[in-house]
Amino acid sequence: MITIFLAVFLSNGCAQEQDLKDVKITYGANSRGYNRVIEIENGKFTVVSNRDENPAAVTLSEEQWNKIADLYAKIDLKTFNDLEGATMERAHDGKAHADMTITVKDKKYTTKGFDHTIPPAQIKEFVDYINELADNSVVKNPIAGSYSVESLLSKDIKDKDYFISFEQDKISGFMGCNLYSGTYEVNDSSISIGALAATRKYCQNEMDYESTWMKIASEVNNFQLEDKTISLFDSDNKLLLKATKK
Repeated sequence: MITIFLAVFLSNGCAQEQDLKDVKITYGANSRGYNRVIEIENGKFTVVSNRDENPAAVTLSEEQWNKIADLYAKIDLKTFNDLEGATMERAHDGKAHADMTITVKDKKYTTKGFDHTIPPAQIKEFVDYINELADNSVVKNPIAGSYSVESLLSKDIKDKDYFISFEQDKISGFMGCNLYSGTYEVNDSSISIGALAATRKYCQNEMDYESTWMKIASEVNNFQLEDKTISLFDSDNKLLLKATKK
């Protein structure tokens, strides 16, 4: 009986190892101000952190690969297609929308979607670990993330549901009517925002703050980051915009 048990146990272990070699795993998380794609295939771990960016290969140690394999072995593909997040912060841009796909030869399994950083419990260990590896591979940007705008030129606009997002070198957001985007550069505590482009909708009585921000964004010169709150100042240290990370 012991011999039979060991034979079955070892064969299952080998089968799982072979399964990992034969699969492609894709994790994606997207919102208006955030983008991440992680792919694991053929012994390669790649990360995309910005839209229109080529995948960056991440070198992993044997220990890290073994941990990925061990966590993958815990995933039940029979129930994978039914996995769904317990929270819905993505519905109002509180979190990026995430999903994960596992392709095994000619079979594809995909989750029903969940909030980025809050995956279903059944795959939490795996998702958390590959995101940790991705986080450690990216050059840290202290202000990266999506923020809810609280004030503009010291006027309280917490109730307006406006946001500003910083990717690695791209800025985007919403200030009442149109979505806008552009580029920015950050160095220590200094920051400069390039020309912003926006959609061309007209919204009656909803464009005052947007127009103001589009005019003064180029005046942003430095920032302060305290806990989750970012404050943007001009060269005279006048507060232009204040926002808190979602």
